[in-house]
Amino acid sequence: MDMIAEILQTDKAAAGKLEKADMESGELLERTVKEAQELKENALKEAEAYKTQKAKEVTERINTESEKITSAQNEKTTVLDKIFEEKHTQWENEIFDNIISPK
Repeated sequence: MDMIAEILQTDKAAAGKLEKADMESGELLERTVKEAQELKENALKEAEAYKTQKAKEVTERINTESEKITSAQNEKTTVLDKIFEEKHTQWENEIFDNIISPK
C-alpha cells in the first residue's frame, strides 16, 4: 500500500509541477508578447521621430537653397534695373534714330 500511496503522491506532485510549469509558460508567453508589442511600438515611434527629423532637415535645406536662389535673382534684377535706368534713354534714342534714319 505504501508503494501505491507513494506513486499517487508522486503523480500528484508531478501534476502540480506540470500545472505550475503550464502557468509559468503562459505568463512567459504573455510577457513575451507584451515585450514584443512594446518593442514594435518603440521602433515605430523611433522611425516616426527619425522621419520627422529628416523632413525638418530637408525642409530647412530647401528653404536655405531657395533663399540663396531668391537672393541671387534679386541681385541680378537689381543690376539689370540699374543698367536699364542708366541706358534706357540712350537705347530709346538709338531705336528712334534707327527708325527715322536707317543706316
